[in-house]
Amino acid sequence: MAERLHSVALHLMRGLRRQDEALSVGPARLSALSVLLSGPKTISELAESEQVRLPTMTRIVSGLEELGLARRVPHPTDRRSVLVEMTDTGAETIAAGRRLRVERLARTLRDLDAADLAHVDEALDVLERVTLEVLRGPR
Repeated sequence: MAERLHSVALHLMRGLRRQDEALSVGPARLSALSVLLSGPKTISELAESEQVRLPTMTRIVSGLEELGLARRVPHPTDRRSVLVEMTDTGAETIAAGRRLRVERLARTLRDLDAADLAHVDEALDVLERVTLEVLRGPR
């Protein structure tokens, strides 16, 4: 069951990510930008979060800056460091991507009959609990 759930979740998100092509921002940049939803981060923090090396994240951040989606700002307590923060345009881009993915999923769900929709709704309650448990960390 765990293998099947993993596969379904992965394929669902990969399928929905196709909607992101309309944003004209690559997946690595969008992923890094989404990390900034929780607030400004150092490039090192972004690299760790995205599981890439520092030079790779530096290039990703430069690309985000060129697109006007993020900017570097002075670190408030460490003069040797900078923070990367999302711009208003970046926030609008993230919101547009979410909207496109949710709309695509909603169109698919509309094709289900009432019984299947009820099953999905019940399963979501359980999946939300499972997700919270997984986010708590290792057991």
